[in-house]
Amino acid sequence: MTSLNGFWDFGFVGELEEYKGIEQVVFNTSLPVPGCFDLEPGLKLRRGIGAYRTRVVTGGKVTLRFEGLGPRAEIYWDGKNIGSYDLPFSNAEYRFDAGNEEEHTLIVAVDNRADDTKSSLFPGFYDFYRHGGIYRGVSIERTPEVEISYLKVIPRDIQKGTVEVTVELLGNIPAETTVEFSFDGKNSVSEKLVNGKGTFTLSVPDFKLWSCEEPNLHTLTSRIPGAEKCVTFGMRTIETREGQFFLNGKAVKLLGYNRHDCHPDFGYAMPEMLVKRDLEIIKAQGCNFIRGCHYPQSETVLNWCDKLGMLFWEESLGWGNGEENLVNETFRSRQREQTRLMARKSINHPCIILQGFMNELRSDLEPGLTLIRELAQILKEEDGSRPVTYACNIPFDDIALQEVDVVSFNIYPGWYINSQMSDVQQFDEAGLIKALEKYETILERPELKDKPFIISEIGGAALPGWHGDVRWTEEYQADLATTIFKHVLDTPRCSGVAIWMFCDTRSFNDYRIPSRPRGFNNKGLMDEYRRPKMAWNAVAKFLKNR
Repeated sequence: MTSLNGFWDFGFVGELEEYKGIEQVVFNTSLPVPGCFDLEPGLKLRRGIGAYRTRVVTGGKVTLRFEGLGPRAEIYWDGKNIGSYDLPFSNAEYRFDAGNEEEHTLIVAVDNRADDTKSSLFPGFYDFYRHGGIYRGVSIERTPEVEISYLKVIPRDIQKGTVEVTVELLGNIPAETTVEFSFDGKNSVSEKLVNGKGTFTLSVPDFKLWSCEEPNLHTLTSRIPGAEKCVTFGMRTIETREGQFFLNGKAVKLLGYNRHDCHPDFGYAMPEMLVKRDLEIIKAQGCNFIRGCHYPQSETVLNWCDKLGMLFWEESLGWGNGEENLVNETFRSRQREQTRLMARKSINHPCIILQGFMNELRSDLEPGLTLIRELAQILKEEDGSRPVTYACNIPFDDIALQEVDVVSFNIYPGWYINSQMSDVQQFDEAGLIKALEKYETILERPELKDKPFIISEIGGAALPGWHGDVRWTEEYQADLATTIFKHVLDTPRCSGVAIWMFCDTRSFNDYRIPSRPRGFNNKGLMDEYRRPKMAWNAVAKFLKNR
């Protein structure tokens, strides 16, 4: 496999210009891949078609892979369109005949303009910025006659060290194939695949458990004549019962943050060193949990969570989708496709202990219920070892909570105050606790009584450097955040919390600007450059002294 990451030629056709096709693009500069073109000098926050061009020496049958880009793109090989991309943040493969063994031209034309059609996965009203670019890595390889296209490892018995291994082949598949497995480079065993597929129970020699405290990892290598595939996995189990999470049979409370995989200078193409630093900062504070909002995550994020022992909730792309989306069959089909891709991409990461979808959809409507049911079923089909959830912001009207394993509420008492109390500016601890207890009464329903409950979003904004004791000040946010953590730790029925949010993240300078000063969602306990506000240090002190 050959990485195509690096500097590509680049040309831009702005939103106010008439776009007549890729032939009109003038490639007059070079930009990095991965990267977001709308953060580059002269292009910052501009909308239009950003075309990336590189040259590749290859030939014959090839597979071109993207680990994630967005929001949508057209892919050209020697001027011929070989595919469209319309599942933002998802991995994608394009298999085609590259032609003769020689230099070829690859162009990726990325469109970051708003697509507000009813079928769009990333319309203009989402409350996180719609950067345009090739967010993650790109690679190409010659397509073999037969390849190991999928290798799944699910821990089954952590006492005996057994795993369930599923293998799928792709290409010119023989009726029967012998596949050889080895764990950590030793102890090879062989099994037979029939028509390119097989599922086996295997024992991991000298295994060690994966946990937050000791994130031990193992490798599984599978080989067939002419091809091999290696994956990393962890020996751990995650269960939900009696209203709690159990990691390796021990009850665990999830404490952490929502985190956008984004940075004001790099957009969704964050350098690995910055990703690693974010995760280490969160763990050092005393937390063990991250919700990856609101799209499939990069392998960089998940790999470092595996290595650091951070628990992770991954979800497919969605935000506040209403009835006009939920009844649109193209939208529903794209949701099904991206959710299945996410599950298959991330299957072997031990850090992922929860999977979800469709943040804050209209779960009070029948089309919302049926889509939740369909997406939950897809995740169970692909995995089955991890609990499933979605973040609900209309708990008292929701009709679908019984369809998932974990109840998750996005609620903001202490911040989004109702109109009758719009002048209230000071933090009310008693009022916050009373509001949280009211939401928790929903869990008394018989069908929900054994499901764990997570506060999937909660918090309040603070403008860096603004001090006092009223809303929007660092002191107000600090008092709010520490009270929330205390309530979660003191409440047995609450299994965890993901504070909104780890750091400030760019949104839009539009009608939301009164609640999004600076064009950012300012609810981060750090600012966008990871400089701590008072709330960060207050929570760190609170957790250390518990």
